[in-house]
Amino acid sequence: MKGALTQAARSLKVAELSAKIFGNAFNPTGARTGNYILRQNFRGEHMVRYYPSQLERNLVKVPRLSKLMGEKLYDPDEIDRLNVNDKRRARGKGAPKKGEGKRATLAKKKKR
Repeated sequence: MKGALTQAARSLKVAELSAKIFGNAFNPTGARTGNYILRQNFRGEHMVRYYPSQLERNLVKVPRLSKLMGEKLYDPDEIDRLNVNDKRRARGKGAPKKGEGKRATLAKKKKR
């Protein structure tokens, strides 16, 4: 019996030294340590490059930014959107004027 305990203690000591030599985490109880997360490469730099900065996000809001800066900025997406809206309005497909929507037309029909 005494030999079995010393054998277990020896194998534990060997596992500890092995972990120290090879740079692994020694965890004899198997407790959750989160070490697998700490071993992963740091993602912060990539995430910073992926998401746009505050300035880039503000540049997307061109109309508001141009009012602040006092100059006309060129935004091709905004111009395309305005052109599409003009074409739809010319065909009668645009948004109704305020007070002329579906509810207002239903109320006018009921009054007749």
